[in-house]
Amino acid sequence: MADKIGRFEIISQLAQSSFSTVYKALDTESQQTVALKVVQLDRLKDRDALTKRVFEEADQAKPLSSHNIAALYGVGDEGDQLLASMEYIQGNSVATTLARHDGFSIWDLQDIARQVSQALDHAQGHKVVHQSLEPAKIMVQWDGMVKILGFGTSLMNSQAMDLAGAVPEVLHYSSPEQLRGEQCDQRSAIFSFGAILYEMAAEQKAFAGETPDQVRSVILEGTPPLPHRLKPNVNPAMSALIMKAISKSPDERYQSGQELVRDLEHCKASASAPTSVPTPTPQKPVIAKSVSAAGAAAAPAPRRSKPTFAVDPMMAAAEDDLAPPNSFSEISELPPLKEVYVAPPPPPVEDEPEVFDPAVATKAAADEKPKVQVREAARKAVREIRKTPPRLYFYAVGCALFVVALYLAGMAFYNYIEDHDSGASTPVSLPQSSASQSQAAPAPQTPAAEPAPADTQAEQTQLAEPEDEQSPQPVNEKHSRGRKTRSRAVAAIVPAQLSISSTPAGAQISFDGSALCQTPCTLTGIAPGQHTVSATKSGYTPTTRNLAMLSGANSSVSLELSAAGATLSVASTPAGAVIVIDDKDSGKLTPSQFSFSKSGAHKITLRRSGYLDQSSSVNVEPGQPSTVNLKLVQLGNTDEIRSAGGKFKKVFGRGGETSGMGTVSIKTQPKGAQIMINNRVLDKTTPFDFYLNPGTYVLDVTLSGYQPLHRVITVEEGEKLAIQETLAPE
Repeated sequence: MADKIGRFEIISQLAQSSFSTVYKALDTESQQTVALKVVQLDRLKDRDALTKRVFEEADQAKPLSSHNIAALYGVGDEGDQLLASMEYIQGNSVATTLARHDGFSIWDLQDIARQVSQALDHAQGHKVVHQSLEPAKIMVQWDGMVKILGFGTSLMNSQAMDLAGAVPEVLHYSSPEQLRGEQCDQRSAIFSFGAILYEMAAEQKAFAGETPDQVRSVILEGTPPLPHRLKPNVNPAMSALIMKAISKSPDERYQSGQELVRDLEHCKASASAPTSVPTPTPQKPVIAKSVSAAGAAAAPAPRRSKPTFAVDPMMAAAEDDLAPPNSFSEISELPPLKEVYVAPPPPPVEDEPEVFDPAVATKAAADEKPKVQVREAARKAVREIRKTPPRLYFYAVGCALFVVALYLAGMAFYNYIEDHDSGASTPVSLPQSSASQSQAAPAPQTPAAEPAPADTQAEQTQLAEPEDEQSPQPVNEKHSRGRKTRSRAVAAIVPAQLSISSTPAGAQISFDGSALCQTPCTLTGIAPGQHTVSATKSGYTPTTRNLAMLSGANSSVSLELSAAGATLSVASTPAGAVIVIDDKDSGKLTPSQFSFSKSGAHKITLRRSGYLDQSSSVNVEPGQPSTVNLKLVQLGNTDEIRSAGGKFKKVFGRGGETSGMGTVSIKTQPKGAQIMINNRVLDKTTPFDFYLNPGTYVLDVTLSGYQPLHRVITVEEGEKLAIQETLAPE
């Protein structure tokens, strides 16, 4: 083993395959420990194409910044070696745990899946797809954090699938579209992760085979058995989730990692038992630890034999130096929500001989109250009542009637005196206009009143009762028999105060229909009663609140404004095109309108049979309508494609049946590529010359093992269009 490769000093070897080696190395420029992957280019074919593709993938992965993705520091070449410097991760990979047959519980699956899905969704947001996801690429650090390796260098493993010999480990997790040479997106990585989940749950590969051709055939055509039939303790819901993730069609799989995690949460909630949990020893108590700290806090595991297959490079130091602690998958139960301490039972109290104390016994007897039986007391009372002579009952009833009659007579006499005095006096009424003005006068805007005494404070907080304007009560100013009539006291009205805030701040506040201030602000001198507060702000939906203000109240209100949705109108000429927004079919045809809760840029693609796809980018803003109107270009007619070779060309040349048509000549290197015009497959392969009517056409040239060629061509009458391309290997 070399001591130095370029600027990297080799510390130890971590892993090795038929065409690459991974080292633990020191970057002499940054003085940082890295994982250095070295690919021997002299063992591979098309080395220049591989180097170009790896550099392009590394450039695409530069914006990735998720804490669940291992950082790629850089790629380069050194002679016949292709180098990739990556973040060095200490922990265990999923491949290592599978090799140890430790098993995964439903909580392990849920925790790993959540973090892997976050990494895949983050990469998809930057248009980066992992092309070689496998168990060795999923690392779990000692603190429980999951990191995915290989982003930016996943194409380095693509050449391994073409090598003869044993089946490459990464081939078991390749998606059908990868094997067919089609364009891959995030759903391809979800398929690979679904195959990994299958192996974690069922403890066997979903797509196994003894040769590469057998594995490819199983992935493209076979369906693995349901996991819960292989492992009875696997939840059927979990089994259905895994089978959906490894569906043959990308449209039938989960479209994002968050969808998978959401269904996995339901599996966790409905699981009656963990998928695979080691049985704890009965003699020793089991202490549950959090997943994030399980690797660091668990007791050291006994030395195990190393896996028989090549696991990912990003492992901790060799086992010869330090035996790794237990993986978090060895936890026997979930961590408790709260530590509960149970106090030990008190020690038994020995019985002491009782000592008789006459003084204590006498005091206890004196303090003890005699117990009276309720039933016996009731019977005694009934017997005493029955002994009462009946004559006494009549005397008691007669006395009561006499007292009532005397009271009624006194009340009647009092009312008579009051009526007589009222008729003799002259009532004085307040002017109607004065009463109306006093009621309509607004409350003065004065500062808050001083605290009232406790006996009158309750009266001041109540609203004053309105007087009847049509029948004002007379005011008696004279004395009647030395008594002076009292007028009822009216409760004082104290203005209220209201503090208003909003989220976001700076909203225009209208109080009872009048614009007053911008938040935050405080309104004073508010009359008691019902009031309406409204808040408006540009780009947000107005909000209104009804308030009931009490006299002298000091209240506050906070108004929440929601961002106004952005609207987008999409139209086309002609109408009836399928609208695709951000590469997702909206299910609507032009013309249509869409609403967006957030601002941002969106890609709009219109598709209609017989027309060329048209795309446009639009930036929507809340509260501002946007419009996209595209003119579709009609494709040429492919019903009259005629071959330009053979005897027909010799006899008729460019006249006769081919009059008014254009010639298209397609040549590729290598030969034998399939030709499609407007999705119509021609019966000839390259090289091929043929006639087309003038117009616009979509040309697709495909060959197994090479990147497809996609072009839009325009054929002119009487002109010849020559296309010569060298297909790039995948």
